[in-house]
Amino acid sequence: MAYQAKDYSSLIGMAGFSETLIKNHFTLYQGYVTNTNKLMDTLSTMLKEGKTATPEYAELNRRMGLEFNGMRLHEYYFENLGGKTLIDKAGK
Repeated sequence: MAYQAKDYSSLIGMAGFSETLIKNHFTLYQGYVTNTNKLMDTLSTMLKEGKTATPEYAELNRRMGLEFNGMRLHEYYFENLGGKTLIDKAGK
């Protein structure tokens, strides 16, 4: 399952944030999504090849946490900038 970057372009022009700042965060976010997908593919291949006991697999698995968390934290950040909290979206 590949992740798709979500569109947060509606945040451009938001009061208090420069367009450059928001676009820089979009670039970081896109990089995290891209790297998460690459790591998932590589780890899946290594799993199929039985290479889970290798130092390379262990390092890529650790790196996966960084990339995935970076992706999700940017999504939370963008969603909260949009004026809706996660609780509001859940209808609570």
